Amino acid sequence: MPHLSRRYRWLVAAAIFSGLILTLACGDDEKETGGGSAATSPAQSAPLKIGGLMSFTGDLSKFGQPIFNGAELAVSEINESGGVLGNPVQLVQADDGTSPQLGVNEARRLVDVEKVQAIIGGLSSGVSLQVAETVTGPDSILQISPASTSPGLTDANDKDFLFRTTISDAAQGLVLAQLANDSAITEVCTMYINNAYGKGLSNAFTTEFQALGGTVTDQVPHESAQATYASELDRCQGAQALAAIAYPESAGVFLREAIEKSTTDEFLFVDGTKSDKMLDQLGWDNFDGVKGTSPGNLPTQSSGSFADRYKAKYGPLPALPYIKEAYDAVYLIALSAEAAGSTDPTAMRNKLRGVANAPGKQFGPGSANFKDAVAALKKGDDIDYEGVVGPFEFDDKGDPQIGAIEWFHVDAADKKLVTDKVFRVHIVKKEVTDITEVALATPTPAVGGGESPSSTSTGSSSY
Repeated sequence: MPHLSRRYRWLVAAAIFSGLILTLACGDDEKETGGGSAATSPAQSAPLKIGGLMSFTGDLSKFGQPIFNGAELAVSEINESGGVLGNPVQLVQADDGTSPQLGVNEARRLVDVEKVQAIIGGLSSGVSLQVAETVTGPDSILQISPASTSPGLTDANDKDFLFRTTISDAAQGLVLAQLANDSAITEVCTMYINNAYGKGLSNAFTTEFQALGGTVTDQVPHESAQATYASELDRCQGAQALAAIAYPESAGVFLREAIEKSTTDEFLFVDGTKSDKMLDQLGWDNFDGVKGTSPGNLPTQSSGSFADRYKAKYGPLPALPYIKEAYDAVYLIALSAEAAGSTDPTAMRNKLRGVANAPGKQFGPGSANFKDAVAALKKGDDIDYEGVVGPFEFDDKGDPQIGAIEWFHVDAADKKLVTDKVFRVHIVKKEVTDITEVALATPTPAVGGGESPSSTSTGSSSY
């Protein structure tokens, strides 16, 4: 019996050793067939499911559906080309109500109930920040905001899971200060929505405007959904210009009151108040010639065709912020999954900068381009996605380093918001370059219907 026992143990050990060798060999084969991707094979990876966390209600309700449409358009194009890792991409709609608490609740539903691997949103910086720090960061879910521009997001406690396809408002504050200075405005009072977006943009503008020799008489915070803003406007009474750093719902109230009270002679708008619907309600003639800033587009070959594809599915492309940014966010997530060979959120996050940043062979959006980019990834090539809003160069905080900011004005006669100039901004170097001639060479739809040079950016508005 002792002899049989030893032989039995030897056979068991040999079988375990053989199984280990076979397992290691299979693991090596799996890595080799991934074309440099993560070890998870397409067959093992769950279908890519993305949450679209948008503001369908609340202060940003006018922007929610068009921005969601941009994301949905990208999903439909990707699915036409075969989907991601052989499976159709799913897009799940969620409404944050332009409220951080509602945003967190909906993000939690998307993660826990819908089992999304990535979230596009929110629009409001306050929503995006809370979602990143309480849901997507702790749960390791990839999050890309197409619209949140507050400088405060740069240092969010998000475990490197929060990215954005729009440039920080540090850039818009710089260009808005230059616009005011160029317009011979020397004295400004800011009225800003009391959240991360409003405070961040007001502070950025104040710093840059004062550096140019301008005076900011006051920075006045306001809450949303008030019946009146009389007390806040009293603090701006007599200033040469009022900078409306707000959302259409609240700005629609205090701008009407400012006209009635003759609070100021001039106004400055920003992306949040770049709204044709708001002007429809207030009366375009009351704001004829008012100037403003908004994130815009860096020139790319795919900008013009995007407007045609959007129009074919949803009607004319509105000149609203972040539609294109949401569209590009979907392509970045999809390409990251293909590069990783997995829809695991951490694996996608680890590949995101690789598919977005130079160097690499450039690919634009659209079904055919996506299919070509996937083929390049399978061959082991490096790719560099150049989106509708421009190239993306994400830094170690998930922020684009380069973007476009535009100057626009209100044209009451034609009821349009018309782009006057476009600037390329390198936020780290604080370099501002006028690229108007190139950027406006191909007209894109302007607010109010019709065709006019207008754009939306590596941002498009700031929230």
